[in-house]
Amino acid sequence: MKHGRTSGARRFARIAGIVALAAVAFVAARGFLGFGPMTGQGDWPTRFQTNGERIYFTATSASGAPISPGGGGMHMSMMGGGCVSCHGAGRQGGRAMPQFWKVVPPLTPAALFGEHDASEKDDGHGDHDFYTDETLRRAITRGLDPSGKPLDRAMPRWSISPQDLDDLIAHLKSPAA
Repeated sequence: MKHGRTSGARRFARIAGIVALAAVAFVAARGFLGFGPMTGQGDWPTRFQTNGERIYFTATSASGAPISPGGGGMHMSMMGGGCVSCHGAGRQGGRAMPQFWKVVPPLTPAALFGEHDASEKDDGHGDHDFYTDETLRRAITRGLDPSGKPLDRAMPRWSISPQDLDDLIAHLKSPAA
């Protein structure tokens, strides 16, 4: 019987060691890789200034109409919500969770409406031209970048009214908090 207890204790120690090592590796990778936004409602504004801001955070129009996503990645399925779920309260993007090897692009005015150069920094936008209002509408509703190439499948294709889409784009053009 003594042998059985020793074997069980060794097995427990081995499993505990593996779990501890995995936890340390996760924490180290989190700092090294700069995992992206994991925001809670505590990071949200206490009051929404515009309908576009409300849509960005809640995927709900000021009229109460839901803005429905089509598709989207595992994070979207788990977290729900609006654009904030992946792009963050400050619209800075970052590494996706749980797929940390993917980069969620920022949605700041400079990132959307300025030139993109993949050789400078991999911000998830690639090396396409800047967005216009029309190409941003197409990206949000059809999942296509300015050159017409499909965006990552993790980007939901949103069902949104024309007015709500205009309000969201106006919010994305405003300075990020």
